[in-house]
Amino acid sequence: MAEWASEAYAAEAARVVETYRPLVEPLAAAVGPGVEVVLHDLSKLPNSVVAIAGGLSGRAVGAPATDLGLRLLMQDDPPDSIVGYRTELPGGIVCRSSTIFLRGDVTRPVAALCLNRDISRLSAAIDVLAELVDTPVTSGHDKTETFYESVEGLTTDLLGRAIAAVGVEVDAMSKADKTRVVKDLESRGFFLIKESVEIAARALGVSRYTIYNYLNG
Repeated sequence: MAEWASEAYAAEAARVVETYRPLVEPLAAAVGPGVEVVLHDLSKLPNSVVAIAGGLSGRAVGAPATDLGLRLLMQDDPPDSIVGYRTELPGGIVCRSSTIFLRGDVTRPVAALCLNRDISRLSAAIDVLAELVDTPVTSGHDKTETFYESVEGLTTDLLGRAIAAVGVEVDAMSKADKTRVVKDLESRGFFLIKESVEIAARALGVSRYTIYNYLNG
């Protein structure tokens, strides 16, 4: 993962972001109301949002990446795009979302352009139809992404999920249990976040060196 921290990676990210940044506001205006357009600079993780228009999620410049984004970035070969997945925003807004990863001249994605379209009315109509015909109706997409307004919200959520997956209270966890938590966090992209090792160490009641041992074990 050394490429993430290289000067060449950061420079390419800056070049790509400056190419796409002027498109964010016009694109949001072109597609109309009810659509949010977000540009992420992946060299600035976790606070990767560098431009946003449309205002559906309540986020602003400096907001963190999503849980889905981090998971995808942990893949050996992240996809070029994912299109039409369902998300739910704070306040119960249901969206159909798409993400395009931008690579530039390096191997790994350096930026991401995301569109979130409010489909709450359509989703509500589907629910009404299901009640009328007394038959389960689904849109075909499960919720796969969570939006966060702060890095603290992101880290707290990812930690909570990893600990819950083990099913043991932290105070009662064995070394094997804590190793499972750390490996789960790694798969979720948790350790792409700055100071994440220290955050995990505090949550699990161990030293940062122990976290490194779990990661390398």
